[in-house]
Amino acid sequence: MPSIVFPTTSAPATRPQESGGRLINAYVEKTPYGAPSQIIVRRSPGIQRIATTAISGHTRGFLDAEAVGVWAINGRLMKFDSIFSVTDLGPFVGTEPVTFGRNNALVKQNVVVSENGCFNVDTSTGITAFVSANLPAGPTSVCDFDGYFVWSFGGGQIYASDLNSTNVQALSLNTEQGLFVRRVLRYAGRLYAFGDKWTGVYRDAGTSPFPFAREVTIPRGIVGTHAVAGWETGWANQLLWAGDDFIVYKLDGYTPTPVSTDDVSRAIQSAVLAGGRNLIEAFVYMYGKNAFWVLSSHDNWTWEYNLVTGEWNERKSFNRSNWKGMKSIRIFDRWIVGDEFTGDLYQISGSYFLEGTDPLIWQVESGVMSGFPRGVMVPRSSFLLTTAVGTTSTVTNPKVEISWSLDGGYTYGDPVLRRLGGPGESLSHPYVLQCGLSKGQGVRFRLRVSDPVHVGLSGGSIDDLEARGYSG
Repeated sequence: MPSIVFPTTSAPATRPQESGGRLINAYVEKTPYGAPSQIIVRRSPGIQRIATTAISGHTRGFLDAEAVGVWAINGRLMKFDSIFSVTDLGPFVGTEPVTFGRNNALVKQNVVVSENGCFNVDTSTGITAFVSANLPAGPTSVCDFDGYFVWSFGGGQIYASDLNSTNVQALSLNTEQGLFVRRVLRYAGRLYAFGDKWTGVYRDAGTSPFPFAREVTIPRGIVGTHAVAGWETGWANQLLWAGDDFIVYKLDGYTPTPVSTDDVSRAIQSAVLAGGRNLIEAFVYMYGKNAFWVLSSHDNWTWEYNLVTGEWNERKSFNRSNWKGMKSIRIFDRWIVGDEFTGDLYQISGSYFLEGTDPLIWQVESGVMSGFPRGVMVPRSSFLLTTAVGTTSTVTNPKVEISWSLDGGYTYGDPVLRRLGGPGESLSHPYVLQCGLSKGQGVRFRLRVSDPVHVGLSGGSIDDLEARGYSG
């Protein structure tokens, strides 16, 4: 009774017949000793709407301002409090992602950098122009580090403010010669200046007028300003970024360790070559013990890397090619994400199996079962899915769609529906009979669940798999 091989990492490949299987809105967890299998494929966490606005456009960024969260959306600046009451702070021209900084002054000051320049942020009155004769126009990003504001520039300059002040002295800068500095950020007590060719690391030396000292060079740059995450407050894991060579790296000490698969790297490269460098965005969230690093290209794709398992999965929203979750912030004891398409605010939830009001479709595609060059006959295929997952009120009869490919994944037939069981209905498991005779490329299975219920796949098997005559 051969086992059906389900992937631990999504691997669509460039052609379906070369795929290692796919995980879409699904991720793998290791199971405890005594469980039905060593791994289980679970449904990705849902996003539950907690606030909405009439704004039509995507989330550009967040700032934790302690008593409130500051929320940049297309053309507007908003804030929300701990009960998620939203206040419009006024216009904020622009549509592209932004970076924020917040110092440690007695009355804390906030700044933001967008595609239109640098601005002050007041949590009561909104946006005002940032005026400094010593700070050039057109910064690429801003961050805070040990009470200083720090700005990056395309010419390689890194400017710093005075301590707990917005004042910038004329010589308070350093230049990374030959580098286009795309992003500055703080992480683990150091300042990182990510450029197009390498990354400079600085420590706080307390010197004047420029307070930082160069410490080390990391020999990898960044693909775009917003393609880095893992520095955020509330994130308990490592810093990751999409490198200038289209590979995702995890920072081990000062060593960039590659973690992306070929599929992920190809996706990054295709987005850059299509002109979407600035719309490749990374953010993070945690769910239970799982720590997800998310990389999205607007309207194109979303990949997630689970730092606990070291595996990748895809995310797709209903009728979209990417996940509509956009940017994140850990505030008010939960992980919050925005929306790429509407002015909605969500919280990450493992018990809410929707995306707002849209379906969250769990989809898994198996590896290939092949007797190459001969075809295989598949009399019965069984799937070890958790049953009795229906509810007494909302989803009383949940189902799984099962379809299969007899040419190695090139084409799939029409799906059949099998019950997952209502409350207390746990005596059976989904299966299909007489799948047919595959070609030499082998057979694959595709499982999909759209009903908003718990999903857990622990494996599958084919009864009496039989090799038959050669199929060309």
